[in-house]
Amino acid sequence: MDIIITGIGSLSTGSQNADALFESSINSSVETQFIDIQSHEGIIPIPVNSIEDNLINVKGLEQFNKLDRTSKLAINAVDQAWQNSGINSQQIEPNKIGVFIGTSRGPVGKWEDTYKRHMSGKRQLPSFSASGTIAAISGSVSQYLKASGPSLTLSSTCSSGAAAIATGASMIHSGACDVAVVGGVESVINDSIINVMKSAGLLADSNEASKSCKPFDENRNGLVVGEGAAFLILESYQHALNRKAHPLAKLSGWCNGLSQSGKVGVDLSGDSIASTILNSIKMSDIEASDVDYINAHGTGTVLNDLCESRAINLVEGLSSAPLSSIKPITGHCLGASPALEAVLCVMVINNNKAPHTANLTNIDGNLKITPIMESPLEGEFNNVLSTSLGFWGNHASLVFSKIS
Repeated sequence: MDIIITGIGSLSTGSQNADALFESSINSSVETQFIDIQSHEGIIPIPVNSIEDNLINVKGLEQFNKLDRTSKLAINAVDQAWQNSGINSQQIEPNKIGVFIGTSRGPVGKWEDTYKRHMSGKRQLPSFSASGTIAAISGSVSQYLKASGPSLTLSSTCSSGAAAIATGASMIHSGACDVAVVGGVESVINDSIINVMKSAGLLADSNEASKSCKPFDENRNGLVVGEGAAFLILESYQHALNRKAHPLAKLSGWCNGLSQSGKVGVDLSGDSIASTILNSIKMSDIEASDVDYINAHGTGTVLNDLCESRAINLVEGLSSAPLSSIKPITGHCLGASPALEAVLCVMVINNNKAPHTANLTNIDGNLKITPIMESPLEGEFNNVLSTSLGFWGNHASLVFSKIS
């Protein structure tokens, strides 16, 4: 059974929709600036927050304003994807619409606000008991869509969005769903998360904010945290055909895996990640040499880029595929990144153009990969691979293909 993508939507730094995400990636529109974070000495680079204006109340969802920012971002990106798909909800049984959302940290903003209220002696808000749960994200989206099918919020650290996409596709394969709303969301630009990541030595250290994140560069030294949400509408080919939908691309392969490398999960050998990549390619019924572009996890940390490149080199025929990362543009949106990058992959297939990696000037010679540099790559992209890596060894691989 072919799984077809019929709708996409996204919100991220500097872009309010999928078209803007693609354009900012193609044009290397890096909108990162330095900001102060409480309880931390000094300033750190963070993507400019340009999402707020789009967080309007959603008609038909009474409790929208009581939700955490994470749920609000999700609902707005889902609304874009749903409208883009052209689905008429009245023609689909509500219990055949599934919602599968990936997030690494969940409604952490609600928890931080509640803690601050407690410490200042303010009255706690009763809505926190429900809106502060991780299930609030998928639950609020299902309520917005009036969907009564499976509704799950999944967390596998920074591969969460990919896990949600794979789960939704599997649900369609099983017949449990006719339509799957899949993607990821993250809102982590707050004191607690930024301080934790800074203390762990994960954040980039640079004198120029817009140049902070530089994946695959020999002078890379860390990541930049971002926020965002992205969603795709999945259907079986037959279901999409029956309703005369306009298919955007095919989700032809997927695989989730885990490396036994401790809590950080950096598999320096690349073996387990390579196995996951290979499984997704086999599922797609293509050869590794058929991959026309790799959208890499590419966080810009020294070890992440190293182990990812080793994995790519272990898959015979893959290392020559052109590759790039959009995290200098979006920031690392943790569990939402795989979904944002999935949307980007669909746009690459439909626009015959792949972005280069912003800020990459001197390739690390130890990586042995083929990054796109200086300008976008034009051509026909029939098969596109997207990889995601996370803490505790979680990783995932997705393959998107042009519909012939």
